[in-house]
Amino acid sequence: MTTEAVALIPEPAPAPLLEAVPDLPAESVAEIAAGVTAALVGAWTAIRTRHPDVPEAVITMATGGRESAMKLAHFEPRRWRLREGDAVHHEMFVTAESLRGGAEEVFGHLLHEAVHAICEARGIEDCSASQYHNKKFRDAAAELGLRQQADVSAYFKKKYGFAGTEPTDETKAAYAEQITALDEAIRATRVPSFLATRTRGGGGGVAGDDADAGSEAGEDEGLAPKKEKEDRNYVKAVCRCEPPAVIRVSPRTLARRSIMCGECMEDFAVDESAD
Repeated sequence: MTTEAVALIPEPAPAPLLEAVPDLPAESVAEIAAGVTAALVGAWTAIRTRHPDVPEAVITMATGGRESAMKLAHFEPRRWRLREGDAVHHEMFVTAESLRGGAEEVFGHLLHEAVHAICEARGIEDCSASQYHNKKFRDAAAELGLRQQADVSAYFKKKYGFAGTEPTDETKAAYAEQITALDEAIRATRVPSFLATRTRGGGGGVAGDDADAGSEAGEDEGLAPKKEKEDRNYVKAVCRCEPPAVIRVSPRTLARRSIMCGECMEDFAVDESAD
């Protein structure tokens, strides 16, 4: 009798159902700064198209640090060197904090720095080391479509000269496309450092380090951290303005933190002549 072997072949398993993959957002948070920089590049290109004497520049944007309270943009000659060769290029820098002023104001800063750029290209001394903007700057600013602000204080004009500029209505109309592009790109603004809340993971300075050390000690010993006693033996501190501004501050606070004057942009220091 012949015996036959029969192999049972199972039915193939059905193909797994593919879940629908949700569409990714058109633009992620990581691209916000890149979008603003691209809009700034477009604006600078438009300015150079209307005023060919304005030189090329590397356009950058980041936090301006402590100077952001007063200095919202800058033009720096010959700051970038190519990796190959000896060619150097200028820098056009805009602080991230300046975005809080809106697109028109940011464009005004950009056009203001374009005045410095065109004066640099023409070999014109338009500004002193102390940031006094002279009449040559004023004339070049008018050429590029800027006017002097009407509400500038006498103190500001004495210290900074003709630095208080803003685009005319005709200028804003001429660059309406670029201002609109900036407005659409500014989808977020940066919180200034002096308003930011420090956290354990925020990496923030001596005061934050001391607070962390105290809380860790309390955790290790099972005790609440001791509250530090305030030093009320205040000292007189001055800046480098003429005449200097005067503040009264705890020596411990002055040693731990840099307190900067918004006018001369220098840190306050103990007035040795007060002894």
